[in-house]
Amino acid sequence: MTNAPKSSPAENPYPPSDALRHVLWEQHIKTDIDAFIAGDWSRVAADFDEDRFCALDAGRSADPADWTVGFPTLEAYKTTWLSQSKVTNERADPALLRDALLKGASLAKVTQTSTDALVMLKSFDGALPLKDGTFEPYGWQSLFTLRLVQQDWKIVSFIGYLPPSIP
Repeated sequence: MTNAPKSSPAENPYPPSDALRHVLWEQHIKTDIDAFIAGDWSRVAADFDEDRFCALDAGRSADPADWTVGFPTLEAYKTTWLSQSKVTNERADPALLRDALLKGASLAKVTQTSTDALVMLKSFDGALPLKDGTFEPYGWQSLFTLRLVQQDWKIVSFIGYLPPSIP
């Protein structure tokens, strides 16, 4: 299922009747972007299973031989996430940033593989509005593995920074 048309970038494209995708979009698109803009890790920290977490960095390469264990711990990912937030906020037009990020982000695919595990593909395809009035295109994908832990879907791993399309 793909995202339905939205009247505004902040509107969840999944109706409450599509409970799983609706919740995942709120948590992993909207809340994540708002926390990223605010540089507030505490708003997303509970989205992760810290004890099991380990993530790969694809470095925008489609070749798995190029991928690394870029984030062996959640702390390593947090450091990168906060650094990227800071750089983005230094460069981006704050009046346009939120809508631009929300417009460019989507849940490209959600596949529940069992009652307590799922795979979620987040795609990022848009343009970052810069303070000088120009726009910088961005595009990548991240493939997440989530586990159901006490009624909450927690990220246990991901392959991040995949190229926008993999042949």
